[in-house]
Amino acid sequence: MSVLIFIDTVEGHVKKASLEALTYGAKIAEQLNTTAEGVVLGTVKDDLAALGKYGVKKIHHVNNPALDHLDAQTYTKTIAAVTEKTGAKIIVFSNNVDGKSIAPRLSARMKAALVSGAVALPDTSKGFVVKKNVFSGKAFANISLNTD
Repeated sequence: MSVLIFIDTVEGHVKKASLEALTYGAKIAEQLNTTAEGVVLGTVKDDLAALGKYGVKKIHHVNNPALDHLDAQTYTKTIAAVTEKTGAKIIVFSNNVDGKSIAPRLSARMKAALVSGAVALPDTSKGFVVKKNVFSGKAFANISLNTD
């Protein structure tokens, strides 16, 4: 089991939000005593090996120019294939427009739990509980996940 982190790009460059997602995913992997791996789609101009400093051990690069622009359905199918190949049980997305368009589709496709907008590392002492903002950020909810 590994943690897979979606690395979002724009015009071939890794978005800053993806660096935060990489760090978050790597810390989850550390908590679970497993490895963090990234997945990036399309043409990339940045040095992917440099992303290792954010805690990922491996990057899965699906280098296909057809993936240079977001198509949520195509991205979902591609990420699902990488997930099955890697055996990842946890997938991390940035809480941005791209993540919000892909993650729910992937969750439905894989029959997996989904929590959007996590604000802290999960509590893994009694399962997998994720803290998130609710009521326009005025309160928090702890969501217990019962599936991958």
